[in-house]
Amino acid sequence: MKSAIEEREQKEPAKARTLTPGAMVVLFNPSEAHVQNLLLLKRSCGDIVAVDNSPTLNMQLHERIQSEGIDVLTNFNRGGVAGAYNRGFEQLIEKKCQLLFVFDQDSQVPEDYFARMLDASLSIESPCFLIGPKVFDINVNHYLPAHIVQRFGAKPIPITDEDCGLLRCSSLITSGSAMSAETFRTLGPFMEDYFIDQVDTEYCFRAVCAGIPIYVNTSLTLKHEVSKRTNRKVLFFKLTQWNMGPLRQYYSARNCIHLVRRYGSQFPIVVLINILTLGQIISIVLFEEAKREKAAAMMAGIMDGLRNRYGSFEVRWPRISSFCMKMERT
Repeated sequence: MKSAIEEREQKEPAKARTLTPGAMVVLFNPSEAHVQNLLLLKRSCGDIVAVDNSPTLNMQLHERIQSEGIDVLTNFNRGGVAGAYNRGFEQLIEKKCQLLFVFDQDSQVPEDYFARMLDASLSIESPCFLIGPKVFDINVNHYLPAHIVQRFGAKPIPITDEDCGLLRCSSLITSGSAMSAETFRTLGPFMEDYFIDQVDTEYCFRAVCAGIPIYVNTSLTLKHEVSKRTNRKVLFFKLTQWNMGPLRQYYSARNCIHLVRRYGSQFPIVVLINILTLGQIISIVLFEEAKREKAAAMMAGIMDGLRNRYGSFEVRWPRISSFCMKMERT
């Protein structure tokens, strides 16, 4: 015999699950093209927060953006991109947004991007999740690979032009991705000590350790630049020329080592992330200019990683950073 509750549930249709979207965009000395990208996103997603990480305040720019109905937060690069993500997501949650998107200032998406990502998110049963599009790296003309991290290995996930729906994976790049507000509450803020490089990788590892699912939505493609890298051929070998500035070389080398220290016991395979540092060293030696500056920054990063030291490059190594930043300013 059916209970009164069961009879009522049969008569009354279940309420459809909804997720209110909101997006944040990280600005850093934005050009007019970047501002236009921001305004295009506003037309597709009602709630937009711009986090200005520029080192100096541009009130004229802020007033222009605010006149378009976009909230502006001034962060002055505090905590790097990780700090910007945290400020932006906190603001979106205050605005009662339930699906949190994040974009770089140069991210360009199709008009139906938010609708299709929202539909995909609603199909996920878990209240906590991360989801992102497949990413086409315009520098090297191919999709970024996806994989499932296992304790002693990594299972590759083929990414092609084909629409295969949602595919479970273990990592996403931040730009163009989204998470439920409940995910941010559960996992906590991004690692501001990381500042810039591997911020997204660390967050995804944190999600994997917490049992929170990560998906790539293969129905959507985001065209994106991963650094300024290009592919080079040397004899029979294909090598990557990374073209990263000294600042990023420091954080990349240091944070790759920190990831091993942080997650190596759960996933020993993560030690292989330091192949990235080896590849950058080869790139500097064979192809790149400003070899001394980049090598000095990378060695400082390796030393801090091995000693488990955080902090900004400028504070940790004032003389070396001053030497390296001369190259950044020229």
